[in-house]
Amino acid sequence: MSHLCVSIDKLQVGDFVVRIEESTGYRLKKSGHIGSPQQLVALKDAGVASVWIDPAQRLHTLIEAAAAPQLSGAVDEPREEIQGSVAKSRQFYLKAREQMADFYSLVSNGGIPDLDVAQKYASTFVDAALKHPTTLACLTRIREKDAYLMEHSLSVCILMSLFASYLGIERRLIDKLALGALLHDLGKVMVPETILMKPGRLTDAEYEVMKSHVVHSTAILAEEKDIPPEVMDVVSNHHERIDGKGYPNGKSAEQLSTYARMVSIVDVYDALSAERCYKEAMPPTKAMRVLMELAGSHFDEYLVRQFVRCMGVYPIGSLVRLKSKRLAVVVALNEESSLRPKVKVVYSLTSKSHLPVQNLNLMLSKDSIEGAEDPRDWGVEVSRYLSTS
Repeated sequence: MSHLCVSIDKLQVGDFVVRIEESTGYRLKKSGHIGSPQQLVALKDAGVASVWIDPAQRLHTLIEAAAAPQLSGAVDEPREEIQGSVAKSRQFYLKAREQMADFYSLVSNGGIPDLDVAQKYASTFVDAALKHPTTLACLTRIREKDAYLMEHSLSVCILMSLFASYLGIERRLIDKLALGALLHDLGKVMVPETILMKPGRLTDAEYEVMKSHVVHSTAILAEEKDIPPEVMDVVSNHHERIDGKGYPNGKSAEQLSTYARMVSIVDVYDALSAERCYKEAMPPTKAMRVLMELAGSHFDEYLVRQFVRCMGVYPIGSLVRLKSKRLAVVVALNEESSLRPKVKVVYSLTSKSHLPVQNLNLMLSKDSIEGAEDPRDWGVEVSRYLSTS
């Protein structure tokens, strides 16, 4: 059978691409199979309009596609790029945090944020979710407790981008979901700081005021013309629960979209694992356990399982205890096994002392993880080891 020219919208996972017909930036290094939905997204984002395929070499299962040599190409870098280095990428993150601070200040004075500007930042995080997911995940673990409101918005945006990418959602929709996640808490500027920052349990009256932030967020964005419904879905439903006991509207499961169910998971995960001025951060592994305990009541059980697979049994930033009686910080996941990530060995349990940092890929080592540890118990500052990944 001869080669066929197909539009990018007709291209599927498993197709064998011979050459690019049209592109504004993608350069094909060698022919190969489309092995994942993310590759399709990357081609579309690069401006590829059509490709030539060899129908005779098409693979018909996802397992075959994942195992086969995949399409190899290069894409021109976007205007602003989150690089593979966490230290370098942190600069863009800090710039985005400043922009979020400006948005919150604008809203507190009755203004409306520029959605085009917000989308630019959100889309850059989506780019990184597709190209540098490990780097992006590291950024969510390097936090400052005094900047929680802005950093929570950024982290929920990042986590939503990673999660949606993992689920194979098309790029056009991921951009909208990321935007909604970035802006989901704008209404908190309408909540008194005494309530937002209260260290103890909120009274019933204070809790009602706190819950009003969702209504405020929705109202602020409703002022924008032609705002995508997916953005409003994420913003207005991020505190709803599938058991109908969420807020502000107590929606039941059948009233909640997949996107609303996704953002409720990532929002709580980030809130649990972030340090606040009045509480210490929960280790990522413990935050994951909380999500799993609430799966089926608060959260969609299937999506919680998928989120755990996306982030890993031992998420990036976890402190783990190795069989060799050493402690290590998880710095990257291994797709082949969620139980054998890449780590930095930092502490000896035998000598009760810090060690020179050793990079270790547990897929290639006889050492293994025995369990998770709380960094506070051992005086380990996890972010220190992630900022140089």
